[in-house]
Amino acid sequence: MKKILNNERGNIAIFVLGLLIINMVLFVFVLNLGSVFATKEKSASIAQQASMVATSVFYEEVRSAIEEYEEETLEGVLHAFFEDFEEKVDERKGQLESSGGYVGWSIREIEIEAFDQVLNEELNSSDYRVELEGFLKSRVDKQKVIRSVKNTIQKNDGLLEDAQLEIKNNKFHVKASKEFTATTYSNIIESFQDNVYQNSSGPKIDFLEEIWGNPRTINLEE
Repeated sequence: MKKILNNERGNIAIFVLGLLIINMVLFVFVLNLGSVFATKEKSASIAQQASMVATSVFYEEVRSAIEEYEEETLEGVLHAFFEDFEEKVDERKGQLESSGGYVGWSIREIEIEAFDQVLNEELNSSDYRVELEGFLKSRVDKQKVIRSVKNTIQKNDGLLEDAQLEIKNNKFHVKASKEFTATTYSNIIESFQDNVYQNSSGPKIDFLEEIWGNPRTINLEE
């Protein structure tokens, strides 16, 4: 009888130990799954921030180039004499705000929309198009935009390995990643590392492709 009890106790101990191991494996699995989703969210956030920074820096470059255009070219000086570009943007901004069609838009969003509309009109004007477009193409610093994207990715602990900046459909598209490291458990779940990639795009800029030109896909690792 005593021998039977000892055998049963031994079997129960083995069963409990097995349950503990299974629970630990499940715990580590859930932990890794949660880490994957967290890394994925972080990668998406990095890509989104980088695409927004690219958009912001590009706008700054265009505005700066327009100021130079109005100061350095005869064509720009003559047009600015009657009404400079920023005055036109301010006037359009006021029109958009009072139109009732932009309810819920922030002041910044309306300003960007006004800027887009005015520049598109000027680029497609027979009086402006050739010289203004060529001036913007030569003065907008594309490398500054690319550097800003790289810096944003790295400052947020992202990786430049296989990262890309793509100009498509008049938007900045950024592909970025963050490293995921799996939690190991004994010899059942081995540790490994992998890059989790995500893509994001900034708002549409109607004149982006027209001014940017080529290349349209930039490898940020280089």
